[in-house]
This record gives sequence, C-alpha cells and structure tokens, in this order.
Amino acid sequence: MKKIIWGICLFFAFNIIFGCAGLVPIVPVMGTIYDGYVGWKEHQSIKYYAADINTIHRAVMLSSQQLNLKVVRKKPPVKKGHALEVKCKEPLQIEILPFERKVTKVIIKIELLGDKQFAHFFYQRIDANVAKIRRG
Repeated sequence: MKKIIWGICLFFAFNIIFGCAGLVPIVPVMGTIYDGYVGWKEHQSIKYYAADINTIHRAVMLSSQQLNLKVVRKKPPVKKGHALEVKCKEPLQIEILPFERKVTKVIIKIELLGDKQFAHFFYQRIDANVAKIRRG
C-alpha cells in the first residue's frame, strides 16, 4: 500500500515540475489530444481535427449546405489550405489549414462575440459530418 501511495506522490511531483510534458507517454493510450478542444481568442475560435484537410473541407461544405448557408471561397493564407466566408446573420470567416500530418486546424472568425453559440453549433455539425464521411 505504501508503494502505491509513494508512486502517486511521485507522479504528482513529477507533473508539478515538468507540467503536461510528463503526460506525453499517456497520450497514445488515451487517444488523440486534438479532438474535442475548442480554443477561443478574442473573436476567433480554433478547433483541431485528427483528419486530413480534404475530409474537413468536405465536412465544412456539407455543414454549410445542410444549414442552407451561402459559402463564398476566398484566397487561403496557406498554399494548401482553404478559406471560406459563410453568409448568415453575421458572416463567419472559416479557414481550414493543415497543422500536422493528418491533423487539420479549423479557425472560425466571428465579428460579434454573441455568435459564439453559433460557432459551437457549426463545429458540432462539422463533427457529425466528419463521422458520416469516415463511415462512408
């Protein structure tokens, strides 16, 4: 019993010293760290998907079509990325950018902070469509 308690104390001490870097060996067991997290900074949100850029682009376009939103293509900031503007009450600017190998970053820029709920709803639509595309 004492060995278990000392092991737990060592684990917490290690994480206090090294932070989340100490949890890296646990990540492969738990799954990908990118799915499910939405970060907000001022008027933009960022969500990472463990999928290739073409799958995410198809999911975004399908989500826009399902919600009857008009999509205007824009010039992407990155050569292999996609930039879109979705026409709704307040226009959303969406950037689909490669992040790492088979990891894609989706950035939704909104003008009003009150549209944060719509951005979350749009991410949920994208999640559902990514799952649908993966199933075939």
